[in-house]
Amino acid sequence: MTSPGDSNSDERAKILDAAVRCFERYGPQRTSMTDIADEAGISRRTLYRQFNERPALIAEILDQRIFELRKAVVKRLERFDDLEEALVEGSLFSVEAAEADELMSEIVAHEHAGTPGRFLLRTNEATTARMVESWGPLIERARDAGRVRDGLSNERAVELIITVHAVALLRDDLGQTGRRALFRDLLVAAVLKP
Repeated sequence: MTSPGDSNSDERAKILDAAVRCFERYGPQRTSMTDIADEAGISRRTLYRQFNERPALIAEILDQRIFELRKAVVKRLERFDDLEEALVEGSLFSVEAAEADELMSEIVAHEHAGTPGRFLLRTNEATTARMVESWGPLIERARDAGRVRDGLSNERAVELIITVHAVALLRDDLGQTGRRALFRDLLVAAVLKP
């Protein structure tokens, strides 16, 4: 037996899937709420009951895509024992994975009038908390080994990581070598003791 919450969740998922299909087909800027309702096979009224406005729908799609990206990043970070290597290579992977999600980049560019880097700079507490979960174990291991700068909390380290990732996304002219240098010069120097 399904509870009312389950059907509500199923309906939201159906709408989100329909929205993504529409965005991929027409582009986010040309997709209307009517297009999404039609694609989902529901009325506009039902759509607005689940998402009272377009920004709420967009935010949930972005949250889903960021969650999926985070899973890939966590898997990649698990490969590293050394925080310095993770700050460079894990950061490079994170930035390249974000860039590879064309739909997320297009949504951010249209809905947030900017680039993924600018969007990332406007991060919220939930995003920061998820990043602390991702990077925290590596930071703690490095802290236990006496390598993390004194007084640097995991939250502050993640703020630095987010900021430098945003800069790397904004500097799409750097390439891998340039980004690695950026991560070494800014992240490694900011997080680890000399």
